[in-house]
Amino acid sequence: MALIECGRILNTHGVRGEVKAENYCDPGFFQKGMTLRIGGAPFLVEAVREHKGFFLLTLKGVETVEQALPLKGKPITLPREEMGLKPGEYLYQDLYGFLVYDLRLEKIIGTLKDVLERPASMIYVVETPAGQALIPAVAPFSQGVDLEKQRITLRTIPGMLPNEN
Repeated sequence: MALIECGRILNTHGVRGEVKAENYCDPGFFQKGMTLRIGGAPFLVEAVREHKGFFLLTLKGVETVEQALPLKGKPITLPREEMGLKPGEYLYQDLYGFLVYDLRLEKIIGTLKDVLERPASMIYVVETPAGQALIPAVAPFSQGVDLEKQRITLRTIPGMLPNEN
């Protein structure tokens, strides 16, 4: 069973056992009634509310700040099969190691090493023979992902790749 890290408990909130959580998934990911694993232990989510860009979770069995405090800093995980991914959907971590094809150069330019989350967009970190390239994971640069072929298709612009002048 592969566990996917989908967030982290940042702190306690108030005196009634609520915890402040960071969400690594879609904004509506945390839902009432779901069971999350926090630090490896299962917790049923009884309530969720957004607060200043984070999420406050009420967890079954956590009713005081003293009960919530040991959860601080712990990762929130979920088995991959419980992530609710539809056919054709993927997590960015699924793409690591995929070949990256550039439509402008009409060739493979490297492999995907990482995906960075930035305020404007996600950024692909592509390892090329000349070094790393940072390419926004948005149109018009991102042209598609082929999960079967393990290939990402991008369209770069001149100067975007290392040692390209």
